[in-house]
Amino acid sequence: MQQDHASPTIAVIGAGAIGGAVAVSLARAGTHELRVCVRRPLEGLEVRHADGTVVRSSPTVLVDPAQAERTDLVLLATKAYQSEGAAPWLDHLAGPGTIVAVLQNGIDQVARIQPLAPDAEIVPVVVMLAAEVLAPGVIVQSSIGLLEVPDTAAGRRVAEAFEGSDVRVDVLADFTTRAWRKLLLNAVIGAVGALTVRDLTVLADPLVFDAALALADEVIAVGRAEGASFAPDAAVRALERAQRGAPGHWSSIAVDRREGRPLEWEVRNAVIGRLGRRHGIPTPLNDLVTALLQACDPLDP
Repeated sequence: MQQDHASPTIAVIGAGAIGGAVAVSLARAGTHELRVCVRRPLEGLEVRHADGTVVRSSPTVLVDPAQAERTDLVLLATKAYQSEGAAPWLDHLAGPGTIVAVLQNGIDQVARIQPLAPDAEIVPVVVMLAAEVLAPGVIVQSSIGLLEVPDTAAGRRVAEAFEGSDVRVDVLADFTTRAWRKLLLNAVIGAVGALTVRDLTVLADPLVFDAALALADEVIAVGRAEGASFAPDAAVRALERAQRGAPGHWSSIAVDRREGRPLEWEVRNAVIGRLGRRHGIPTPLNDLVTALLQACDPLDP
């Protein structure tokens, strides 16, 4: 990161569930100069935790990209389909020496974001943080924050930025496998939840479980072709673990479908079909899910 400032500067683009929770954690640590970049003014941020703890913060909020200056670390925390809308922010925030950590779903973060910040170093991040926006600037967080980054110099710098905060950052040697294991959950549980508009209890139906298992098998086949490692029973274990761990949990894409918001089908299921075709692996179920979710998407004509 750049060393032009007394302490590293961090900008968080997006103050939704993930961006808001991460920004509050960093602000609470107080070790960096922090900016939160949003489309509409916010008076402050509030995170309500499952144990009843409420943490409030009033970081500097920017609503105009022209107000932004070059930053050491940018945390891009918008939905994947909002990435193009973040381009004006990245134009001002990111340049040579800037690290852009992409806190978005998917396994193609570098390819998607590098054209928007060509001079910056892009770091993909796996986000394991259950949170939901209750109102603008108000986030309900139901799990401890965990971010996972590749074991690179830039990945380690991202981890260093969170030292002193209550968000844990793990640096992984086999980041590819971890990213695909997260995508397995997003592509399968997210799709089932969004299409049924149900929480994870829907998996208790044997027919739904078997359909989810078949969908997962396609994801695993493509993931293995891309270099990810999966155990022979990975699909069953992932679905059973999700059922046991959070039976009433709503995936974020299911919540978006329920609330009539745009859907992240492109980085969850369409990418499986696209990569499957590259490797000659049939993905008929993911292709079907992609078509159905696209048809449900209010952004799609």
